[in-house]
Amino acid sequence: MNKWLKVLTAPLLAVGVISGCATQDAAVEIHGEAWYRERIALPPEAVLTVQVKDVSRADAKAEVLAEVERNDVSTPAPFSFVINRDQFAPGHTYAVGAKITLDGQLLFINTQSYRIDLDNNQPMSVLLNKVGH
Repeated sequence: MNKWLKVLTAPLLAVGVISGCATQDAAVEIHGEAWYRERIALPPEAVLTVQVKDVSRADAKAEVLAEVERNDVSTPAPFSFVINRDQFAPGHTYAVGAKITLDGQLLFINTQSYRIDLDNNQPMSVLLNKVGH
């Protein structure tokens, strides 16, 4: 009986490992933190918005693939996305964008591009610059 259990378990484990690899390849994880240099605490009503955007076309508004919002913003503020690989079109350029708003007013935004490398799982560090009013 123990012999049969081993004979049946080995193929099931192999299928689990193979399907686990296929699942990982089918998804892209984009993670990191958004932060700002100023040493100020923001009100709890402040909202951090982080987006994954298709920025391929210079003459069109970027298409948002995924978005996460959070209140009670601190610095650094972690973010994470898991997106199916088939959502990314071959030859397109993707980037992470982030901003902090308070009562609809923009306080901080990234001023440089943070391009996404679909084959690199390293965390991103997105610097937000204070907006002058």
